[in-house]
Amino acid sequence: MQRGFARLFLIIAVLILVAFGVYRLTASFSKSPPPNFPNSPIVPDVSEFNNYSNESLGFSFKYAKDLTVKDDSEEEFNKRGNGNFRKNFKGYVIYEPAQVLGAVTVLGKDGSFDSAPLSVWVFDNPQELSSPQWFEKYWFYPFIWGVFAEPDKGHIRPENVSTVSGQTTKYGVVSYQPGSPKFLYLAGDKKIYLLRIIGNEGEKILQSFKFLE
Repeated sequence: MQRGFARLFLIIAVLILVAFGVYRLTASFSKSPPPNFPNSPIVPDVSEFNNYSNESLGFSFKYAKDLTVKDDSEEEFNKRGNGNFRKNFKGYVIYEPAQVLGAVTVLGKDGSFDSAPLSVWVFDNPQELSSPQWFEKYWFYPFIWGVFAEPDKGHIRPENVSTVSGQTTKYGVVSYQPGSPKFLYLAGDKKIYLLRIIGNEGEKILQSFKFLE
């Protein structure tokens, strides 16, 4: 009888120890901190470009945020060049250049108009002259004009094909000017758009140039 009771007591003691061990093990797991997964980095959606849109002149483009867009005009152009280029044009060529409807320039970090990546001049074109006809009559006024000798005029004549805003045109490169600017014309609704492009920044902006619908 005593031997049976001792055996029963031993079994109960073992069960108690096992139960206590299971309890401690479960408690240790429940107190363990959750795994420390690193937070996913939040990448801000920040564009590298600004959008420019001019409804009155009918075009838009994108430009880098470290550049600046400025309105321009014949008056300001004359001040920078210390002259009256419309008057000089008429005095030399006999007829006046076309009416300027507006101008926009994208300035680089140096703020110079002479080396600006992009300049857009918009002219009234009531006769709806084509781009080649316009060049023969006005050259690249106000930047270049009055070149009558065919060898010199042929040197700047637009001959390289390009597509801008879905419109096929031709451009000329004036290698003797600083930055070797590229000039091209685009035809709009009774308007002619003269674009002067300088350097890689100018090319990037040109790729985004679009006419407004």
